[in-house]
Amino acid sequence: MLGKITLGAFFTLLIWGNLVAGMKAGLGCPDWPLCHGSLLPPFNLDTYMEYGHRVIASIATVLLIWLSSRRLKSYRGAAKAIPLAAIGLIALEILLGGFVVLFGLPVQLTTIHFMVGLCMFTMVFYMAVFDGRRLEPAFSASGAAGFLLGLGALVFCQASLGAYVRHSGSGLACPDFPLCEGRVLPSLSDPKILAQYSHRLSAYLILATALVFYIYALVGIGGERFRKRALLILGLIAVQIIAGAVVVFSRLYFAATAVHLAIALLLIMVIGRLWADEAVTSSGARESLP
Repeated sequence: MLGKITLGAFFTLLIWGNLVAGMKAGLGCPDWPLCHGSLLPPFNLDTYMEYGHRVIASIATVLLIWLSSRRLKSYRGAAKAIPLAAIGLIALEILLGGFVVLFGLPVQLTTIHFMVGLCMFTMVFYMAVFDGRRLEPAFSASGAAGFLLGLGALVFCQASLGAYVRHSGSGLACPDFPLCEGRVLPSLSDPKILAQYSHRLSAYLILATALVFYIYALVGIGGERFRKRALLILGLIAVQIIAGAVVVFSRLYFAATAVHLAIALLLIMVIGRLWADEAVTSSGARESLP
């Protein structure tokens, strides 16, 4: 239960951070660790969006430390590196969050801040699935598990590139969809167009990879449940591309961008759950996942 609660906290934290960026409230608290020099700042929507992000981050940090301490006790051998790394990353993330505010939201640092948060989300997901008692930690990068690991890495990179597109102001560099400036191949001399166009191309690559994986599932591996999950992955990617189009047509409406990220996080969890099934099967861990 602690694992699921912590995962929910980090899911909320990432979505809330996306809303803060979408509402341009990242400097609603221009100082750190206080907010307008106070623990409880005066009411203002931008201020409280950023302040709420900090409160949720504090709760998520406490939950992560609690979860990691429990996994350190239940994990054995090299698996202890997961909770130790999670504790190290949360310390790094707190420092990065402070620097992001104090330095005025620099693009590269803000993108790294998101990437570290996404890394923690995946680690929390791992610790939520593998508790070390009911189910021992497992890892596999062969066969279908390796394919899923690669697909998950592509989604991670795509989400990170999306964060860069957002923070660099490249979100409307291609103001139309599916074309870009009315062309299949626009001029890529503008760095913002290059970033946005690369983001779209990587989405199509992920869709093609998921389609290949679903065909692979149809012709012979994993059984009915495996095929249903492979189809779910393919469907979520298609919905994610549609959500990306809505983001463009809505002119980066903050609610649309939040939904876009939420689908990406759901996709990571579905891929991760299917990967965990394969890792358990190949490693012979004690209990198969429900």
